[in-house]
Formats: sequence, C-alpha cells, structure tokens
Amino acid sequence: MLHVRLPSEKGASEMSAIRLRVTVVVEHEGKVLLIREQTQRGIFYNLPGGIVEYLEAIPDAAKREVMEETGLLVEMERLIWIDDRIDQEGNGKHTVGVGVLAKLVGDQTTPTPGGIVDEEIEWAGWVTIDEWKQLPNDHKTRPDQVKQVLSDPTYQPMYLGNMLSQAE
Repeated sequence: MLHVRLPSEKGASEMSAIRLRVTVVVEHEGKVLLIREQTQRGIFYNLPGGIVEYLEAIPDAAKREVMEETGLLVEMERLIWIDDRIDQEGNGKHTVGVGVLAKLVGDQTTPTPGGIVDEEIEWAGWVTIDEWKQLPNDHKTRPDQVKQVLSDPTYQPMYLGNMLSQAE
C-alpha cells in the first residue's frame, strides 16, 4: 500500500496517510466486468480494483487486482479518470482513485468469483450498463461514466471529484 505522509490539520507532529486505489474497466462483447462483494455498507456490484501496493506501478496493480478478483488476465490500455474518496466525517481516510481501461489478454473470458485469492468476492461476471444500473453499487454515477468512456473513442481522462459525497 502506497502511503504519502502529510501533516494533519491537528498539527505537523500528527501524520495522515493518503492511499492510492486503482479501478479497472474491462469490456467484452458489449458488457462490463463486475464483481459482487461484501463491503462495510453492504453487498455491492462494483468494478474490479483495489489498493496499489508500495512500489507497484498502476498497470501492474490493475492486472493484479483483476486476476485476484476474477481470475482473468488483462492489460491496461489507458487512464480514464482520477477521483478522491475523502471521508472527513467518518474515519478520516483519504484515497486517490485512478480509473483505467483494460483489455482481456488470452482466450479466457469466463471470470471465476474470487479469482485466485480474494475470498470476499461472491460473484464475478459480465453485465450490460443498463443491467448494472439496476444493481446496488457504491457509486450511482459510475455506470454512466463507464458508458461514456466506452462509447466515445475521444474520451479524455477527467477528475471526478469526491466520490464519497456522491455515494447514496
């Protein structure tokens, strides 16, 4: 896990960590790869992803997270967004998220829930954007963002703001 030490509001002697997270969009035959996982707030259908480890490059983290959660091999194509998750009211955590578009590598297209090591993943599979909108997910705006990325070849990476303030 990558930690950047910054002085907290309480003073320079107290330090706070900023974590880096990667979220991976993988499209296949008009559908998006999702996982169903148990989170602190309930069961949600989300894109694969997780914390970037110390000294790990973002493309390597994307590849590792998708493999761990779904058993599928991917390769990062490009950066698609950056967001923050700033929990000022709860535990005070700050996570910077990087969204990437990735493509499948090899012939394997059937995901395995939990991939190779992630026991928290209950299901992994392919769904359309419209199907995804009907499922519980952490960020209600995420399906529309992914739809825009996949439908517009000229899509440029953008800053999405604090995703925790958009969660329902």
